[in-house]
Amino acid sequence: MGETTQAYEEEMMENFMRSMGGSSGKSFTDPIPANYAMKRVERPESKWDEAKWKKSTIRESTLIPKGKAKSQYLLTDKDLLPLSYTKQQNSQGYNCMKMYNKREVERQSWEKYGRPIGADAAFRDHKNGVKLPSPVKPAVKKTKSSISEAKTAAKDVIVGTSDGRVLVKK
Repeated sequence: MGETTQAYEEEMMENFMRSMGGSSGKSFTDPIPANYAMKRVERPESKWDEAKWKKSTIRESTLIPKGKAKSQYLLTDKDLLPLSYTKQQNSQGYNCMKMYNKREVERQSWEKYGRPIGADAAFRDHKNGVKLPSPVKPAVKKTKSSISEAKTAAKDVIVGTSDGRVLVKK
């Protein structure tokens, strides 16, 4: 009887926390598309050797909303896909927010921009409006194909004259 009472109390507490807007502690992850690959941003300041990275100063239990994570750490929705999150109601009691572990978000930012120094440089450039030059694709030289030549040849106007001759006007 003691076990069923305890299970009932835990369930009631869970329902109470959910109704008060608290997180249930349940962790979620979004499905990752098959073609997912996080793109690194190459910068001169970036250091990619993870063994040389400093330890994070953020506590493990600190949570950050998705919007702040994207703006503060310059990440995209695709960058946040592999991270787990908990759902929590916003302060007005409407809608659910995705709350990510701040330490995991920071680590994801370091992996994208290369060490804290690279991430700081990226944020500084973002603040100043500097954009990295996008890779230039070689220009494709267009040539006339036989089909396009045939189309232009078909545009020639064939005109008949009153004396029975045929004229081709270009």
